[in-house]
Amino acid sequence: MIQSEIFYLFSIISIGYILGNIKIRGFSLDITAMLIVALIAGHYGMVISDEFKFFGLAIFIYAVGLQSGPGFFETIKKDGVRLNFLAVLLVSTIFITIFSIGTYLEMPKGTIEGIFTGSLTSVPALASALEVSNDSSISVIFGLVYPFCIIITVLFVRILPVIFRVDLNKEIEKYEQDQRQKYPDVFTKNYKIINNNFKNSSIDKQQIEDMTGAIIERIEYTSDEDNLLHVNDIVRASGTTKELKKLEIILGEEINDTFEFHDDMKVYRLLVASENIVGKKIGQLTQLKTLRTIIAKVRRSGIDITPDPSLTLRLGDKLYVVAPKEYGERVTKIIGDDLLKYPAADFLPISLGIVLGILVGSIPFVIPGLGSIKLSFVGGILLTAILLGRKGRIGPIVWQLSPHSTSMMKTLGQLIFMATIGTNAGKDLVESILQNGFTPVYVAIIGLLFSITIITILCRIILKMNFINILGLLSGAMVSTPTLTMVNSTTKSEYPSISYAAVYPMSLVLMIILAQLGMKIL
Repeated sequence: MIQSEIFYLFSIISIGYILGNIKIRGFSLDITAMLIVALIAGHYGMVISDEFKFFGLAIFIYAVGLQSGPGFFETIKKDGVRLNFLAVLLVSTIFITIFSIGTYLEMPKGTIEGIFTGSLTSVPALASALEVSNDSSISVIFGLVYPFCIIITVLFVRILPVIFRVDLNKEIEKYEQDQRQKYPDVFTKNYKIINNNFKNSSIDKQQIEDMTGAIIERIEYTSDEDNLLHVNDIVRASGTTKELKKLEIILGEEINDTFEFHDDMKVYRLLVASENIVGKKIGQLTQLKTLRTIIAKVRRSGIDITPDPSLTLRLGDKLYVVAPKEYGERVTKIIGDDLLKYPAADFLPISLGIVLGILVGSIPFVIPGLGSIKLSFVGGILLTAILLGRKGRIGPIVWQLSPHSTSMMKTLGQLIFMATIGTNAGKDLVESILQNGFTPVYVAIIGLLFSITIITILCRIILKMNFINILGLLSGAMVSTPTLTMVNSTTKSEYPSISYAAVYPMSLVLMIILAQLGMKIL
C-alpha cells in the first residue's frame, strides 16, 4: 500500500499542511505549500490519477456553489453588471497581452494558445482550443506554464493586500457595514392608538401591516379581543425606522418601551435548524400560524431582515418569534434551535446535485461563428449548485448543508484537488523546461501580473471597491479554485466566494470562446 495513490495523496496533504502553517513574520505559504510539495512529489514519480482531481474539484465547487447561491442572485441584482464587466475586462486583458507579446516574439500559434490557457490554468479552455486545432504543442506548453502560473497567481493575490496597504480586518468590517446599510436594522416599539378613525372603522392588524410593512406582535385591547384595532389599544410592533414611522403616523403616538402587556405571549429567539422549515418561505409555515406564532424579525449573518411572507428561510437564521407560552416547546421543536441536531451529511442532495451538475456541464450550446461549446465539468456543477442553493429545497429534498458538512467538503475537496494537479504537473515539468525553455513562462507571468495589477488599480483606486470583493472578483474571473482557497484563508471569511460565484460562469464561457477565437485569428 506504500506505493498506492492513496498513500501518496495523504502524505502530500500531511506534509503540505504542516509546511503551509509555518509562519515567518506573519506570512505563510498556506495552500501554496501543498502545491509545491505536490510538484516535487510528481517529479519523483508520485503521480495521482485525474479521477481524484475531479472528485476533489466536484465536492469543493459544489459546496462553494451551495453556500454562495443565496447571495449570488442578490449580488447579480445589485453589483452583477459591474462585477461581470470587470471580470470580462480582466480575461480580455490577459488574452490581448499574451497574444500581443507572443505575436511580437513570432511564437507559433500553438505555443501562444498554450500560454494563454496555461496562464489561466483553465482545463476547459485547453479542451476548447484542442477542439479547433489538435496541435500537441498546446498541451505541452499548457503543462509547462500551468504550475508556475498557479503558484505565481496564488502568491500574488496573497500579497496584493500588502502591496495596496490594505487592512483586511477593516475591509471585512466595512463589507459587513455595507451589508447592514442595505438591510436596515429592525426595531421593536410600543404605540397607543389615538387616531379617531379607529372609532368609526373596523380595521384589523393585517390591514395595518400591509400598509406599513411593520409586524404587529402584541395587542393590549381596551375592549373585545376581536383582532380589530380600537382607539386606546396599545400595540407592540417591529420594523425598520421607515416602517415604524408610517405606523406612528397611522396609529397616533409612541409610548414607553417598558409597557407591560397582560397576555400569554412570550418572545423566543430561535435558530432555524429543522429540515422541515429550511428552504421554505415564511408564508408557507402554516403550523406556526395555527399556534398563533408571529415571526417578528429574522437575523441573518449579522443583518436584520423584515420577515416578509416571501422570504425563504436558511439554515442558521435567527428568528425572533412571539408565541403563547403554552406553545413554546412546540414552536421550538418546529423551528429546531439546535444546529448540532441538523443532519451532519445527507448524501442524497450531495450526490444528486453533483450528478445534475455534470449533466448540465455536458450540454452543448451554440454560439454563432464559434460553433458548439459546453460549460464543462466545473461550470456545470457550479451553476447547478448556485441554483439549488438559491432554491433551498425541492419537495422533501433540502439542498442546504450544515455548516460542518460544508466546511468539511470544501476543505477535503481543495486538498485533494491541489495534491492531484500538483503531481500531474510536476511529472513533466523538468522535461517541458528543457524542451521549451522559460520564455513561455515569462510571457504568461507578465500577462497575468500586468492584467491583475491594472484591474486591481481600477477597482481599488478608481472605483473604490472593497478589497474583499476585489479578491473574490479576481479569483472568479480567472476561475481559479486555488486562488479562491488562498483568498478565503487570507481573509478568514467566506465573503469573497460571493463575488467569485457571481463572475465565474461568465468568465468560464469567455475563456472557452477566446481559446477558440485565438486559434482562428492567428
